[in-house]
Amino acid sequence: MTMPSTSVALLRGFLRKCPRCGSAALFDGYLKRVDVCPHCAESFVGVDADDGPAWLTIGLVAHIIVPLLIYLETRGTLSYGAEAALLLSVTTLCTLLLLPLCKGFFIAAVWSLSRKSG
Repeated sequence: MTMPSTSVALLRGFLRKCPRCGSAALFDGYLKRVDVCPHCAESFVGVDADDGPAWLTIGLVAHIIVPLLIYLETRGTLSYGAEAALLLSVTTLCTLLLLPLCKGFFIAAVWSLSRKSG
């Protein structure tokens, strides 16, 4: 099996698939990375994303929440309690949806860099 390009590996990781084959799941649960791909037998032992996914998720969620907050404040139709409840709900939902995608992206990036240097 040929090694995919970096962009293909990153896209596969973002989609939570094995960056090498793109067939099997990269996670065994919500955020637990598999040690070995069941399809192509690629090992991911030692390929850790560390704090990168959290930082990327915070940055992406902030780009969603801040414009929403500005929009809600300029309209002035909701009470502060309703705004807070809405923003808290959207923040939680966006964070839970984006974190696995960002972690897959970072795992694919680390995997791709380790393949190029090795």
